[in-house]
Amino acid sequence: MDNQVIIFGCGMIGYEALNFLGSENICCFCDNDVQLAGTERYGKKIIPFKLLEQRYRNAIVIICAAERNSYDIAMQCEENAIFDYLFYAPVRKLCSEKAQFMAFLENPVSRMRARKDIHLAKIKELQRQVNYFRSHADIRSMKPAGNKLRRRQLNLVQVSAEFMEKIKVLEIKPFVYCGNLLGYVRHNGFIPWDDDIDFALIRDEYERLKEYCRQHIYTEKEFCNRNEVDQDKKINADMEDYYWVDWADHLQIVKHFSFGNVGLDFFSLDYYDENYAFDELINFVGKVREKWLTVISREERIGLIGNAFAKMKQNIVKESNHIYFGIDNMEIWHKYHKGWIPREVVFPLKKALYEGVYFWIPNKPEELAGYEYENIWDFPDDIGLQRHLVYDEKDE
Repeated sequence: MDNQVIIFGCGMIGYEALNFLGSENICCFCDNDVQLAGTERYGKKIIPFKLLEQRYRNAIVIICAAERNSYDIAMQCEENAIFDYLFYAPVRKLCSEKAQFMAFLENPVSRMRARKDIHLAKIKELQRQVNYFRSHADIRSMKPAGNKLRRRQLNLVQVSAEFMEKIKVLEIKPFVYCGNLLGYVRHNGFIPWDDDIDFALIRDEYERLKEYCRQHIYTEKEFCNRNEVDQDKKINADMEDYYWVDWADHLQIVKHFSFGNVGLDFFSLDYYDENYAFDELINFVGKVREKWLTVISREERIGLIGNAFAKMKQNIVKESNHIYFGIDNMEIWHKYHKGWIPREVVFPLKKALYEGVYFWIPNKPEELAGYEYENIWDFPDDIGLQRHLVYDEKDE
């Protein structure tokens, strides 16, 4: 063979592979047991993984270990950019003769397909485990986040409380919303894997906050070039570490820290004319959504949403029994729509403890969550995944 062949694992399975393939076709053994490094077994030298990584990167690695350990070895190879490996047991089932196995080894396409089959089988196994977990576990009993993620969550709460105090002059009531509302209903706090914080405001208060940002908080660009800010803009002294971003489909307030930034997301809700049909709203949203997907820049999206809101304004009223997401609220893009949100589901707002701090929450939290999520008690497909925090297993 052009490539050297190394057996990973010098136990009984490795011994069986050596006898089957012939000692003349095997370069050496590799094993993770550091005490075996440099010794010999069955007439073959045993090398540590580090040496495999440094000197034998072009070798074909045959993993000879128990099934429960084989995938861990495969991941060890992958993480160290050793990609030409395969599992002995499944290939041995395919190849009953030595010559057949050796021909398999000499074909790079066959080896690649064998690796693909390994990973597909693992994916299916993990999916079965997830499905079992979903059918036997209660999402409400999940433990809270740990370490780095938990510190971020509590920091988000602290920054939110501080910011709400700073804008008391606006006399607005941002209330817990979206994933955080779902967390309040299900977990009495953050969803265990959530890494941001969301608040909603009725239109009048949302615009009040936006105008305050324009006048008293840096934009992202201004924050990066603070010496060039227009002198007419009155940046409040206690807002020097903040900037705001108009994402077109929500408003974000960001506080800068030396270790990174923390963002608070704000979303709009509107009162709609009770003569306006819900299906008509959703049809209009669908057309806007199609255009949204064709534009890339934030400026274009802000313009698109601005034009859409101008057209929608005729159907927005000061107060009614029909509340729904604003056209500038990303929640309105969802495929799931339950219908108008009755006013009593949202108002009157009430104060409740959320992660040790009192925030405003909707009048009927569970009901409002049901307008955002099709089944609030299901395990979602993105369980355990963070969107803003770089995940490291060591942090958990």
